[in-house]
Amino acid sequence: MKHLALTLLATALLLALLPGCPNNPEPAGRASAADTTLAAQNEICETLPATESSALAVAPDSSQARPEPEPRPEAVPAPKPQPEPEPEPPPKPEALPRMWDYGSEKCIPCKEMEKILTPMIDEYAGRVDIRIINVYEEKQTAAEARIQIIPTQVFYDPDGNELFRHVGAYPRDSIVAKFREFGWE
Repeated sequence: MKHLALTLLATALLLALLPGCPNNPEPAGRASAADTTLAAQNEICETLPATESSALAVAPDSSQARPEPEPRPEAVPAPKPQPEPEPEPPPKPEALPRMWDYGSEKCIPCKEMEKILTPMIDEYAGRVDIRIINVYEEKQTAAEARIQIIPTQVFYDPDGNELFRHVGAYPRDSIVAKFREFGWE
């Protein structure tokens, strides 16, 4: 703001002191005969557009010379921050074949299946996904598997396709035989 005010003041002084312009009368006693003649003929005076350098560099009849301003560096936009690259997701674990037992805590054959399957979950960890699903707590999962009677064991391939279904209690030896049949053992 201060810089703009100084520029305007310097421009006004420059215009007031330019000789020969009828629109810019000179101070008394300063007009020359040639300047008066031009003004009398109503010729158009050319005035230079005020710029920072011309307004500050020319200081007529000024006992104090003003220094030329330092060139202003052009505004350089700040670089936009680059988004951090997203970390690569961990490799997807290999899909495992599944044997899910659908049952309930209140059903006696389901309790027998739980006794059979609980040790098998640790024994086949990393090779077969064995789960015991409570149909009353996971109604949506049971509905998707079309469970109508409990306990029901469903064997799925790694792509989720159903391979085999058994309704009722299923002995450990029969489950292991199915694993061998499907090549999961």
